[in-house]
Amino acid sequence: MTLQLTDRQQEILAAVRAGLAAGGAPTLEELCATVGIRQPSAVLKHLRSLAAKGYLVLEPSRHRGIRLAQPAEPLPGPVLALPLVGRVAAGEPITAETNTERTVHVSADLFRLKPDYLLRVHGDSMLEEGIFDGDLVGVYATPSARHGEIVVARVGGDAFTIKRLHHRGGSIRLLPANARYAPIDPDPTEDFAIEGLFAGLIRGA
Repeated sequence: MTLQLTDRQQEILAAVRAGLAAGGAPTLEELCATVGIRQPSAVLKHLRSLAAKGYLVLEPSRHRGIRLAQPAEPLPGPVLALPLVGRVAAGEPITAETNTERTVHVSADLFRLKPDYLLRVHGDSMLEEGIFDGDLVGVYATPSARHGEIVVARVGGDAFTIKRLHHRGGSIRLLPANARYAPIDPDPTEDFAIEGLFAGLIRGA
């Protein structure tokens, strides 16, 4: 029986599987670039854990010496290739190709909704919802949301925020999950839009 994987291990395993499917096992440096880890030694540590758990076989004497093991149970899947969105110019669609920093390969099992893209969290305004600074948040793209849902919203043209939507009696507020922060009341004279729903996250590293 194979052992449970951490979110980061699932992300690295998905990147290895994607590389093998494309024709060759990725190098440590390529995995670093794909999953956003700076040190190859940190990636190697995760690879060794995956090997110990029965998901990979490492062959140090071979170039690109990583291959999938044959566990008794299926590997986590399916795998999603999601764009990680960086800075967005005012008025530009969030999913524009020019906004993509890189593509992240990750197990679909990490998300409650199928996300269309990932955003990196900056700050701790949603701390009490378990959303931390540095996390990668999966976003299901939709312009509408119900009262009480966690949304990604565009405020003021090029600023994006993750908050819980309060929508009652025609008024909209964006509520943080940290007492240190005040709610956001969108200015009706400024650009405001719901960009999507919170679909799940990958814990930052």
